[in-house]
Amino acid sequence: MFFSKANINAANYKTFSKVRRIRPLCLAINMAIYGISYGTESNSMIFEESFNTQFMHGTSAVDLQPILNVNNVLPGRYRLDIFSNGTRVGTRDVDFITNPVNDKVEPKITLELLKQLGINMQKLYDQGLIDEKNPADHYDLPTIIDHAKVSFDSNRLRLNVSVPQIAIARGMRGYVDSELWDEGVTAGFVNYQFSTARNDTNTGTQKTNNLGLRNGINFGAWRLRNESNFSTSTGQANRFVTNRTFVQHDLTALKGQFSVGEIFSESGLFDSVRYRGLKLASDDGMRADSERGYAPIIRGVAETNAKIEVRQDNYILYTTNVSPGPFEIGDIYPSGSNGDLEITVIEADGRRKVTRQAFSTLPTMVREGQVKYSVSGGKFNNKIKGYEKPTFISSNFAYGLTSDLTGIAGLQTSDGFQAVAIGASKNTSIGAMSIDITESSSKANGKSTHGASVRALYAKTFTGTDTSLTLAAYRYSTEGYRTLTDHVEDISKDATTRNGNSKIRTDLTINQTLGGERELGSLYLNASDQRYWDRGSSRSVSAGYSNNWQDLNYNINLSKTEEIGVFGGKTNDTQFSVSISFPLGSSPRAPRTYISSSHQKSGSTTQAGINGYFAEDSDTFYSVQSGRDSEGSHSNSFSLDTRTSIGDMGLGYSRGNNYSSQSLNLSGSVVAHAGGINLGQTVGETFALVEAIGTSDLPVSSYSSVKTGSNGYAVIPNAQPYRVNWITLDTRNLGGDIELDNATQQLIPRRGAIIKAIFESKKGRRVQFKLYDINGEIIPFGAILEDDHGKKLAMSDPTGKALAFVVETKGNIVIKWQGKQCIAPYTLPKKETRVNYERLELSCQS
Repeated sequence: MFFSKANINAANYKTFSKVRRIRPLCLAINMAIYGISYGTESNSMIFEESFNTQFMHGTSAVDLQPILNVNNVLPGRYRLDIFSNGTRVGTRDVDFITNPVNDKVEPKITLELLKQLGINMQKLYDQGLIDEKNPADHYDLPTIIDHAKVSFDSNRLRLNVSVPQIAIARGMRGYVDSELWDEGVTAGFVNYQFSTARNDTNTGTQKTNNLGLRNGINFGAWRLRNESNFSTSTGQANRFVTNRTFVQHDLTALKGQFSVGEIFSESGLFDSVRYRGLKLASDDGMRADSERGYAPIIRGVAETNAKIEVRQDNYILYTTNVSPGPFEIGDIYPSGSNGDLEITVIEADGRRKVTRQAFSTLPTMVREGQVKYSVSGGKFNNKIKGYEKPTFISSNFAYGLTSDLTGIAGLQTSDGFQAVAIGASKNTSIGAMSIDITESSSKANGKSTHGASVRALYAKTFTGTDTSLTLAAYRYSTEGYRTLTDHVEDISKDATTRNGNSKIRTDLTINQTLGGERELGSLYLNASDQRYWDRGSSRSVSAGYSNNWQDLNYNINLSKTEEIGVFGGKTNDTQFSVSISFPLGSSPRAPRTYISSSHQKSGSTTQAGINGYFAEDSDTFYSVQSGRDSEGSHSNSFSLDTRTSIGDMGLGYSRGNNYSSQSLNLSGSVVAHAGGINLGQTVGETFALVEAIGTSDLPVSSYSSVKTGSNGYAVIPNAQPYRVNWITLDTRNLGGDIELDNATQQLIPRRGAIIKAIFESKKGRRVQFKLYDINGEIIPFGAILEDDHGKKLAMSDPTGKALAFVVETKGNIVIKWQGKQCIAPYTLPKKETRVNYERLELSCQS
C-alpha cells in the first residue's frame, strides 16, 4: 500500500496525524528494528518502493528499500528461535540471503535445519528431492514439500515453519534426532571429594581422612572412567581401593552402551555383581520419554557434628560431614542396582550408628515392540579376599509384547552354576505389577543344590488420594536356591561362610500427602523385613510426618530396628525425633532457627540452633547449634559451607563434655582441555565447557556461582544426555569493550560427553560516528556501515549518526546509501575509561 497525503482518507486522517507527531528518531529506530507492514499473514503494513519519508521532520527523502522487504530483515546471520508446527525445536544461527528471482530476503534452509525441524529426511532421500551425499547450500522448502510454509517473526526473532504432518518424521515427544547428538571434545577431569576430621577425647586423638575420586578422559566418542577411594585413620593402615575402571562407547543403532573393564552387571532379574569383562546394555536415555532412573534418598539424625559414610558392597560411595540435627542425602550414585546401602553415622565423640537401607529397582516395563537388554561376560571379581574369580555370562531381556504387557527373561551361567529366569510385567488400573521365577542349580565341593526364587513387584501412584506407593517387593526363595555370589562363596575355600540363605524378603515405601493442597502435611513410611534359612531375621521400619503452619515447619519421625539371631536372641532399638523451624525475618533468605529433640534406647538429646546465608546474594551458609543430652552433657557446634565457581568447601567445629572435633570438606573438579586447565564444581556423568575467550568472571545463567575463569573458560557441572541443553551467558555486566555474537547456545550431548559451547567474543570499542559525505554534507537516515570485510556494523539515524562496535583502533569503514557508497578512514584516540561510548566524526575520502 502506498501512503501520501493524497491517498489518506478521512477515516485514517486522525491515525495519520498521530503518526506525524511521533518523534522522528523514535519512529526511525522502530522502523529500522521492527519494520512496519500491513498484510494478511502478519497483520502488519508493507512499505513499497514509493514510500514517502518526507513526513518525518528533520529528514530528507531516502531509499529505505534495503530494510523494507517482506521479512523486515537485512541479509546476514541472526540467532533465531526455531519453531516447527508451533513447537520450539531449538535456537540456531540462520543466514538470510537475497533471492535472485524475486529480490526478497529469505532465510537459508540448510540440510541441518531440515533435520532439526523433524522432517522425514528418508522420504526426501528416497524421492530424490535431496541428495544426502551432496546436499545443496539452500532448499526452497515449499518446492520440495507441498503446503510447507516458512515465515519470520522479526518482533520475537522467531522462524516459524509449518510442515504437513505426513512429512514429519515419526517420533515421540522429547526425542532429539541422533544425528544431532554431540560426542564432545577430547578432555579429562578429576572429581574429588575430600573430608578430614580430628576428634579429641579422653582416650586420645583420632584423625581420619577420606578422598573419593571419580576420574575420566574422553577421546572422541570413547570415555575412560575410574572410581577410586583413599582413606587413612589413626592406628590403621592406609587404604586405597579402586571400585571400577572401564571404557564406554555409544552404540546408536542398538540404542545402547558398550563397556569394557571393571564394571557391574545389570540387575533386571539377577543381583548385580562386579566383574572384569564386557557389557552391552540398552540405554533408555536414547529413547523419548524414558525412565530416567532411580536414586535412593537417605535420611537420618545426627547428634553432633558427625561424619556420614555410605557404603555398597563394602565400598564407600559417599562421605560428608553434617551438622547436628536431621539430614537428608539425595545425590548418591550406586554402582549396582540391587545392593543394600550401609549408612554409618560417626558422631564427634566417636560413637558409631550403623543402619541399612534397601535399594531395588522399579518394575521393568517397556513400550510395545521395544527391547530392553543387557549382556555381561567376564570374570567374577568382588574384590573380597579369598573369593574365587570364575568366568560367567549373565543376560537380561525385556520385550514389550503389548502396550501394557512386558515379557522378561534371563540366563546366567558359570562353571558349576546355571540360573534361568522368566517373568512378566503388566500395567493395570490398580498399578504396575511384575512377577518372575528363577530356577538355579549349583555344584560346589561335590554337592549339588537346586532351588527356586519367586519375586513380585508393585508400584502405583493413586492420584485420587495423592498416594505414591513407590515400591512394594516380595521375594521367596527355597533353601536350595543360590545366587551367583552365593555359588562363588560356596566354591571359595577361604571365603567367609554364610550363616544362612535368604528365605523371605519384603520391602515397602509409601508417600502420602494430606489435604487437597497439602495443607494437612505429608506422611512417609519405609519398611523392610528380611528372613533367612536357619539364621533368624531382621526388620526395620521408619515413618514420618511433616507440615507447616504459616512460616513454621515441623517434623515428626519414628524408626525401629530389630535383629533376631539364630537361637532366638533379639536386639532392637527405637528412635523418636521431633523438630520445628521458623524464619527470623520475611526475606526469602532470612535466617532460620530450629529446635529438635531425639529419644532412643541410649538416651535423649535436645538441640537448638540458627542457620542461614550471610547476605541475600551470598553463597556462604552458616549454622550454629547447642545441645544437651539426658545425662546433662552439653555440646556446641558451628559449621560454614560455601559454594564458588571452582568448588565447594565446608568447615565444622564441635565441642562437648570430654571431646572436641574439627572437620573440613572440599569437593569440586579439575578439568583439562585444549584451552587449558579449569577448576569447577563437582561434575556429573555428562557436562559442558563454556568458551568465551577474552572474558573473565562472566556468570553463566541458571548455574549457581559458575563463572568464566581467567582463560575465558567455565565448567558447567551437569548436562542432560540426548536432550537439548540451553546455556546462556549473563551479559548484563559484560562491559562496553566486549561484544558477543550471541549469548545463548543449544547443546545436545551424548552420554558421558564433555561438550563445548563456543561464544565468539570480540574486544573493541563502541563509537558513535557522525557521518559526512565527500562534500561535507550529513549522510541521510538509513545508510549502512560495513567494515573492510563486508560485515554490517550499524545503520545511521535521522541525524546522521551511527553507533558501531569496532575491533581495530585504525581502519576503514564503507558507507552505503541510496545506491551510493564511499570509504571513510578512522583513527580512534586514546580510550576514555569513564565513558560508555566515544564520539568521532567520520568523513568520506573516496
